[in-house]
Amino acid sequence: MHSQMAYQKKEINSHLLGSDQRLLDFLYDSPTAVSLRDRPEILLDDSWEFSLDERVLIRAALDISCGGGLVFLGELLSDLSEKQFECLIKALTRYREMHQSIQIYSGYQKRLENG
Repeated sequence: MHSQMAYQKKEINSHLLGSDQRLLDFLYDSPTAVSLRDRPEILLDDSWEFSLDERVLIRAALDISCGGGLVFLGELLSDLSEKQFECLIKALTRYREMHQSIQIYSGYQKRLENG
């Protein structure tokens, strides 16, 4: 389940980043890797080379991956272009759907365990 979830999170991040290969390469070691290439705090420190809107997207992607991006709602509203914001909304919708399916699966598992 963990590798499937990691794969889903990477797919969501790909949508969030508008499939920008440069940003995906920054976060992941290779196109097939599903784990971040480094700890979130290291990636945040290394993200200085990107523009403000790209850094906000990187932080949002880290939040989706592991909760380590600490992005603020005000930044999402004010620092992203219309296209980037549209990608964000689509990615968050997919992320929510993933979490809802996990909750349903967990509830089903508990019912099976309890008989």
